[in-house]
Amino acid sequence: MVSYIIRRLLQMGLTLFVVSILSFLIVALSPGDPYASQLDPKKSDADKERQRDAVGYDDPVVQKYLKFYGDFFNDLGAVVAKVFGGGEDHEWKLNSFTAKEPVLPTMWRKMLVTLPLVLVTTLVVWTLSFPIGVYSALRRNSVQDRAITVLAYALIAFPGFWISLLLVSFLTNSLKLPVVSPETLGVQLDGPRWFFDATWHVAVPAIIASLTGAAVLTRYVKGQMLEVMDQDYIRTAKAKGLDADTVYYKHALRPASLPFVTMLAGLLPSLFGGSVVFEAIFSWPGLGRWVFEAVFSRDLYIVVSSLFIGSALTLIGILISDILLSVADPRVRLS
Repeated sequence: MVSYIIRRLLQMGLTLFVVSILSFLIVALSPGDPYASQLDPKKSDADKERQRDAVGYDDPVVQKYLKFYGDFFNDLGAVVAKVFGGGEDHEWKLNSFTAKEPVLPTMWRKMLVTLPLVLVTTLVVWTLSFPIGVYSALRRNSVQDRAITVLAYALIAFPGFWISLLLVSFLTNSLKLPVVSPETLGVQLDGPRWFFDATWHVAVPAIIASLTGAAVLTRYVKGQMLEVMDQDYIRTAKAKGLDADTVYYKHALRPASLPFVTMLAGLLPSLFGGSVVFEAIFSWPGLGRWVFEAVFSRDLYIVVSSLFIGSALTLIGILISDILLSVADPRVRLS
């Protein structure tokens, strides 16, 4: 196990190196020049030339790459130090082209805003999907199963953003309830009132965002459960006289849940990225919306930093899911 993890970490390092090169080149060599936004058009030509030299506007791509990732890891170390130990005052190397604010500290703050929304959404999706999917599989072709199927397809068919817009309009116009932003604007709350207000503002977008995901995952859980229930060893367990709960919840549920262990690899990057659509609809100043706007404004430092960190979290998630899969399934051996 230890040797496997070491080999995987080395492979992850090589993969991240390739990702760092490709992501930087794709953004830096795309049409137009992202560095141009740093130049002040009101300054004289001489001042512009000095500014071009200061930001490395005319440097070779390789030099820009080395400078960027040198500054990136320098700032990343400072952010980690501040999160876990306070750290000393740091002169931030990477600043966004548009807002002129430090990239990595801002990214950390945006992630903390996005995190509650994504965590609650993920929790709701997985909490609803498994029991409903298993219940539907165990009562195949029953009235309950068909009702669940119709509801799931309806939720998949209706776009989540459309349901969100209808709900926001209804709650704000008809019921006069605040639902946008992470907290009620213009009101100072503390103690229990602040907690319930924050919970309300997280719960509404999280539940709406989880509807389509829960519907899709419920169908997937049902399909996996039905596939396992048709296996020979399940029929053998029934023929031996084992009670239904033992057959379904001990012998069938565990192998049916194995594919979902591999899906855990996507949780880490999803917690990092958030949802652009729902952050825009509910006016959440989160990470997904911030990165999306940076793409359109060609903010090189934000885009490349986000790509690198998102790739690193994806690789870490894959490693964790592989380890968990070997623990959950004795047939899997890491080698």
